[in-house]
Amino acid sequence: MNRFRSLAVLLCLTLLAACDRSPEPVPEPVRPVKTTKAVRADSSKMWSFAGTAEDALATHLSFRVSGKIIEFPGNQIGRKFSKGQVIARLDPSDYELERRQAQANLEQVRAKYVRAKADMKRNSRLFESRVISRGELDQVEADFKSFEAQLSASSKQLDIARKRLGYTTLNAPFDGWIGEVEADVHQNVSAGQAIATYNAGRQMKMYISVPDTLISQVKEGDEVAVVFDALPGRTMQGKVEEIAVESGSGSTYPVKVYLDNADRTLRSGMSGHVNFIGLGQAGAAFYLPPAAVIGEPDGAHAVWVVNPETSTVTRRDVAVGQLTPSGLEVLGGVDEGDIIVIRGVHSLEEGRKVRLINNGSEG
Repeated sequence: MNRFRSLAVLLCLTLLAACDRSPEPVPEPVRPVKTTKAVRADSSKMWSFAGTAEDALATHLSFRVSGKIIEFPGNQIGRKFSKGQVIARLDPSDYELERRQAQANLEQVRAKYVRAKADMKRNSRLFESRVISRGELDQVEADFKSFEAQLSASSKQLDIARKRLGYTTLNAPFDGWIGEVEADVHQNVSAGQAIATYNAGRQMKMYISVPDTLISQVKEGDEVAVVFDALPGRTMQGKVEEIAVESGSGSTYPVKVYLDNADRTLRSGMSGHVNFIGLGQAGAAFYLPPAAVIGEPDGAHAVWVVNPETSTVTRRDVAVGQLTPSGLEVLGGVDEGDIIVIRGVHSLEEGRKVRLINNGSEG
């Protein structure tokens, strides 16, 4: 009996010891985060402005006289012409008649001039012999000067008629191609009416808008790098040629950039970006990805800084500036070399252990 009583007491003591044992603590999970190292940087390393390429030497071709188009080799978009080649011709019939009439009128006036010149010489001798009076000689000289003036005017009229006849042929002003056609064969056109747009393609231009905070640092002759979506992997060199003195819309200033297109790979209408290197002033601030900065409802901002010795994070208040192409400007609260969390900032808490992944891959 005593034996069974001893076993019961031992069993009770064992159960009481088991009830007093506390559960083992669950280890806190280590959260993986992406980070970057805070390094002072210049927000002005590169500024990029969008624009569209245009032909710098594009002209609207037109005739200097009116008429009906009877020949139009340039009515095909993209057709290339060498300087002097015929692009279009008008019906020259009317202008040929004008030239002939001017030629005939000149011959008549020249005949009268020759006769008046001979009369003046003959009457001059008669006056010297005192056969005629001074008044008669003066009349002969006046007639001669009148025919001399008519001869000069008729000669100029003939030159004009010849030029008008020549204006019925439209030649290529330089090597280039047809960019747009605005007329067709057998169409009557007036003087100055555009019949086609002619592009040289050797030099292109782009208009960009530079904000007022940077326009004072843009100078004529500044070299820029230009890239186009249609020409991946290629960077073209450009130069600032014109800077507007008055702002356009949104406090920006139009700036014209010229590009060399000797190989003619660039076409009018291609969109691209003009990149300024070193534009703006170097800043003493840090630049972090916007996702790294926590914004509070009261306007405060903070970041999570990793302690590399303990692998824990500490919340630190920061002062921010403007959003730039290099990131969000941080004016205070961050020291050189700090390891800043840039992903997963909203799921952290003070003292939380973290595991760094892709250090320095962003920012």
